[in-house]
Amino acid sequence: MEYEDLRIVETPSLVRDYTLEKLRNAISTGLYPPGARLVERELCEALGVSRTSVREALRQLQSENLVEVSKRRNISVAVITSKDAEDIYLIREMLETMAIRRFVALADDAEVKQLVKIQKSFGKTASKSAPRQLAALAGELYNTILEGARSRVISEVARPLLARVNYLRAVSMSEPGRMEGGLVEWEAMVDAVVARDADKAAEAMAQHLRNARAAIVARLEADENQAEKVAS
Repeated sequence: MEYEDLRIVETPSLVRDYTLEKLRNAISTGLYPPGARLVERELCEALGVSRTSVREALRQLQSENLVEVSKRRNISVAVITSKDAEDIYLIREMLETMAIRRFVALADDAEVKQLVKIQKSFGKTASKSAPRQLAALAGELYNTILEGARSRVISEVARPLLARVNYLRAVSMSEPGRMEGGLVEWEAMVDAVVARDADKAAEAMAQHLRNARAAIVARLEADENQAEKVAS
């Protein structure tokens, strides 16, 4: 994603929704990484919308814990600590293993084919060494599972967590061996879904999230330790 991609070319009837979607995606894809300051004037210029629309979008993102407001009223992209990441992934494991069980039971053939299509795209993207694009595909895969699970409650709880880790997922995939490991784990998960084996699909999902959690937490802890050394 590039900065010029932020601009809303047409003025839709629900500008606020488009503004929110654009900013959420910009944060999720790392265009605005954790800790980056968000200046209302600059966002208005990039998006081509009013300050009111930007402010309303930022308030919503704050409620989703994607942005933070300091005591001096400076707005920045939220930083996720290693402890935050560990907790998020533990909750994801509970929610998404349940979601994939429901997907196996309730998804129609078209949704299963969509999952297979996304999984096949992983290999092509991985060969290009493009962790951010692969992370975006992973987000598409999880969204497909949430839709097919037919649970509004699971979806409402899981989606904000997914938005918070999208950037971190790309970071973890840059770690040696993690991208290859993720491909194997996703393949096992999708194969189990195609076979309509809920137990195997849930176990594959759980194993994938545990491995991802370990990689992300280790990376964040290393970054935090390095920051402490620099500060001291």
